[in-house]
Amino acid sequence: DRERGRLSRWGPEIVGPAPPPDGLRAMLGDRAVRREVRWVVTHALLGLFLGLVGATLPLSAAHDVTFPLYWRALPESESASAVGWWTVHDWPGAMAVSGVGVVLVGVVVLCAPALARLQAWPGRRLLSPDPGTDLVLRVAELTATRAAALDAHVTELRRVERALHDGTQNRIVAVTVLLGAARRALARDPKEAAAVLDRAQDAAEQALTELRAVVRSILPPVLADRSLPDALTALAAGCPVPCRVDADMPGRCPAAV
Repeated sequence: DRERGRLSRWGPEIVGPAPPPDGLRAMLGDRAVRREVRWVVTHALLGLFLGLVGATLPLSAAHDVTFPLYWRALPESESASAVGWWTVHDWPGAMAVSGVGVVLVGVVVLCAPALARLQAWPGRRLLSPDPGTDLVLRVAELTATRAAALDAHVTELRRVERALHDGTQNRIVAVTVLLGAARRALARDPKEAAAVLDRAQDAAEQALTELRAVVRSILPPVLADRSLPDALTALAAGCPVPCRVDADMPGRCPAAV
């Protein structure tokens, strides 16, 4: 799984196979398990070879490029290039070794991507599930994601319904009751009717305030206009419990988030 994650970071995503079956015999008969065993063997042999090549070429290039700096301090039998083509006896020979080192640097620069692709090739070939398995896993993943999104949507709808039922609806009922009381008291005592109307107006204003709070909780303006840290800061500012918000985000999240 770690190798799949590494390869997915540098290329197309590699989805892991289904869990292996129970039992050694059933596990050995599983195609995905056999492919992973083949990858272990191939990765061990090919990875060792490519690792040696990848380590030897840069060291040889560094040895030959810097050879003119120290060749006179070496014994005559060791005054040779990294590949041991010839023994150096004078400055032209030392500079020739340095030229070979420059060529090796170019080889390293050109071959390093190819070596990396060659090292990743067995993993992409053997660790990727079969096309049918990949499709099944992706369908299962999409199904689970869709179910989670629907659950979150239902939870949000229930929250809004509770907020409207327990708050705004009760306020509107109170306004209706007060208006009825004011209408009945209007002919009997206009002053009492005016007081009841004042109470009805206060209840209507409270209902409007709660309705605005519910609407803002669905999509807070600060979240739509600015960013998530700003929205959290605004939420913390209205919290009766002292709290502090520590948020480090490089930018705004997508609208879907």
